[in-house]
Order: sequence, then C-alpha cells, then structure tokens
Amino acid sequence: MAGTITVRFYALLRRRLRTPALEVEADALTVRELLLLAEKKAGQPFLDELLDAGTGLLEGTMILVNGENIRLKQKLETQVGAGDTVDLFSPAGGG
Repeated sequence: MAGTITVRFYALLRRRLRTPALEVEADALTVRELLLLAEKKAGQPFLDELLDAGTGLLEGTMILVNGENIRLKQKLETQVGAGDTVDLFSPAGGG
C-alpha cells in the first residue's frame, strides 16, 4: 500500500486550482513524476505556470521538498517519498 505525499499550492496556483493542497498516493518518485501525477489529480493543467517547454523550471519557480529548495538539490530529479510535503510557488508577476 502506497504512502501519501502532500502537495501544497501557493499564490496564483492556489487561486487557479481553488484548493490549498492535494495528496498523491506514492512511495517514491521524482519531483517531475509527482508534478505530473498532481496535475492529473487536480483535474486541470497547471504545470505551464511552473515549467518551461523543455520541462525545466521557469525562472522564478520555487519548489520546496520538506522546506528545501529543489534548485539546491537535483532539481526536477529530486526524490520524494511517502510522508514528504512539496510546496509549489509559481513565478511572481509584477509590473
């Protein structure tokens, strides 16, 4: 039986998805795999706000795994597992 990974949304993502968080059943996968599962579970696309066409992180995107920025780890290949919390922040807009 798989464990649970909590994915929390902030700012514009929270408004777009109309939920503060969702849970994904999985034991171990990469952040990239988790994002794909979370988008499917959310029932609407949101990865366009986080990733560029080459599936790299957009400038300004911040993804934290248990409070640690994945840019300081293995980026989208960072491993996550049951019990982890992943926080998603899309790039901030301004003008």
